Amino acid sequence: MEQLILNIKDSSKMSFLIQLIKQLDFVEVEQIKKKNISVKYDFFNSAGLWKDRNINAEEIRKQA
Repeated sequence: MEQLILNIKDSSKMSFLIQLIKQLDFVEVEQIKKKNISVKYDFFNSAGLWKDRNINAEEIRKQA
């Protein structure tokens, strides 16, 4: 089975295109929703992550 990925420029035309393609009996339509993950990591929110933990670089190396 071959796969084809289409990038739709105008989302208002997407439903028309899907209905058109579904009319073809040799094509199976599988819709995958795109996740919009654009959250940037804030380094300073991690401050204190290792607070009150008795661990050092030597211990980490031993465990590795």
